[in-house]
Amino acid sequence: MSKLSNLIEHIRRIALAVVDLIVRFKRSTEKLFLPHEGRVKPEGDIALDALTARFPRYLRAAPGHVVCGRGWYPLVWDLCTAIEALEHLAMPKVGTVQAEERLGGLFIKIDSPSLLVRELARDIEHKAAATCEECGAAGSLRLGHGFAKTLCPDHAKIRKRPYHKMGELEPGQKTRLLFLDAEFTDLEYPQLISIALVADSGESFYCELANGWSPVGCSGFVLQNVLPLLTGGEFMQERSYAGPRLSQWVTDFGCPVRVVSDAPRYDWVLMLDLLLEAVPVNLCPAPITFYSDSFPELVPLLQEARAKSLQSSEGSQHHALFDAQALREAWEVMRLNVHPAILDQYLRQY
Repeated sequence: MSKLSNLIEHIRRIALAVVDLIVRFKRSTEKLFLPHEGRVKPEGDIALDALTARFPRYLRAAPGHVVCGRGWYPLVWDLCTAIEALEHLAMPKVGTVQAEERLGGLFIKIDSPSLLVRELARDIEHKAAATCEECGAAGSLRLGHGFAKTLCPDHAKIRKRPYHKMGELEPGQKTRLLFLDAEFTDLEYPQLISIALVADSGESFYCELANGWSPVGCSGFVLQNVLPLLTGGEFMQERSYAGPRLSQWVTDFGCPVRVVSDAPRYDWVLMLDLLLEAVPVNLCPAPITFYSDSFPELVPLLQEARAKSLQSSEGSQHHALFDAQALREAWEVMRLNVHPAILDQYLRQY
């Protein structure tokens, strides 16, 4: 069995080497005869529009698409060039190509029965695992709070959030509370889908992320109970816009703020990852953890408060904004029923 496996791997390597020679020849002829028609692979960065315009049949026709960082665009270009070269040699035509970042790697799905094409795709996936998704330099898998990315050392430093320390409180300065809830793809590998914060005075922030996650990476529960509730429209925003917008919203309170969360292991770290280096200076560096079972006698009242909040807002559980509002209502019930001295001790634990 081992000999057979070695033979198959040897044949695979030969086939890929032959395809590489064909691609090199194809590129040489394109540089000579078609230098100004957008067919030659650019040196350095490749724009997504240029990539999809060069291979419209693979990438622009539904359901073909490319959803990944620009550092992997050259790899997708190489794959499409190889497929095109094989088609010129009478291989059956390939349908669409989907290239998508997921779980820190590049996942490729191709509409083709060809074993050779599938091997080409697998080879590109392995190359992506050693290539920075941001710039195309040599990279490796980097894990952090709420993310996994294949990055070079320089971009890994950017993703690493520096330690955040809030300044000293001024005498008599009040701390505001922000109640946090987030929806994400999966418990084992969470990627942020939507996030909401509701202030103790009622102001709210809510957005849904247009990138940084994929339905393919969602658990069955999320597919059934979370995605159908997304609002869309103006609330759907790119991460690069949503993060600074959230940072400014928190900063505008003009006083120290503390986040209250009933799932800090997920919601808090995903919020910090969204903020990256734009963590507001007035944000306390640790959340207040609020578990309803911390006060067993209050559990029925807290559950009732959450249910009434969802009913009054005509909202649904597992929608981040309505859940954040329900968390605020439950906190109010706790605050009104717990002795101030006990509440003070509870807050001092955080």
